[in-house]
Amino acid sequence: MFIDRQVVPRDDDTTLFVCSGMQPFKSRFSEGDGGRLGTLQSCIRTGDLDLVGDGTHLTYFEMIGNFSFGGGDYETSVELWHSILRDLGIRVSEVHVHPSRPDHQELWRKLNYSVVPDESCTWSDGNISGHCCELFVSGLEIGNLVNPLGHSTDVGFGWERLIQVLEGKSRVDETSLFDQSLHPTVRDHLRTINVLRENGIEPGSKGRQYVCRRLLRRMLVHLSGDEKFEFDDWLIQERQLREQSLRSGRRHWRKHQHKPPTFWWETFGILPDEIELLG
Repeated sequence: MFIDRQVVPRDDDTTLFVCSGMQPFKSRFSEGDGGRLGTLQSCIRTGDLDLVGDGTHLTYFEMIGNFSFGGGDYETSVELWHSILRDLGIRVSEVHVHPSRPDHQELWRKLNYSVVPDESCTWSDGNISGHCCELFVSGLEIGNLVNPLGHSTDVGFGWERLIQVLEGKSRVDETSLFDQSLHPTVRDHLRTINVLRENGIEPGSKGRQYVCRRLLRRMLVHLSGDEKFEFDDWLIQERQLREQSLRSGRRHWRKHQHKPPTFWWETFGILPDEIELLG
């Protein structure tokens, strides 16, 4: 298995971060070179940042994937998923599958899975697309099987959600992968920030650096008054910058309170999450 902790896309400027297990291999899917590969890919998604801490959404997660680049046999991939679930002790009766194509639906029915036909279940990144089948356990999506371009296969499942199912937790952030002594938002963001640091990404005002800064600032909100948490140099420096920005913002709040969030960031370095602290 190929383990990849790099979250900055290689030769791909469509996203700031790697956000799926298959993203680093888009060119191989297009070329259809006939190869196969198993991976554990680090991913970051920040589109649902305000929902982090609800027990379902994460900013950093790991995807386990098994790919065939051309010549992929869909039935073999269904059997692979079946063997993975069996080896993990997850019973067929606990799983609901949502395939889009009728012939794919029949392959799952042969193995006695509960099939929920879903013609809208497709996957696309804008260039590569394919029919998809999503797998659910107790209403939680744990992975999928995609048929990219009709000639390849992508078997993928989320590591954190799989651990949630195996440990019988109601929240993805209550598993042994997370520090339970921390606030839910902090335990999520801390993992993400550690990976950003591994990738050489510092807090800043644009792009990936802005994301890093925003995560640090969101952590600081929830760490206020926490005397047990050990602040490292990054957090100490960011806390000082944040306090300085808020002091400046408060002095100008009455005059500019109706200005949009972009004004507060560009003028004072105050994030959208922090504007409510000015009034």
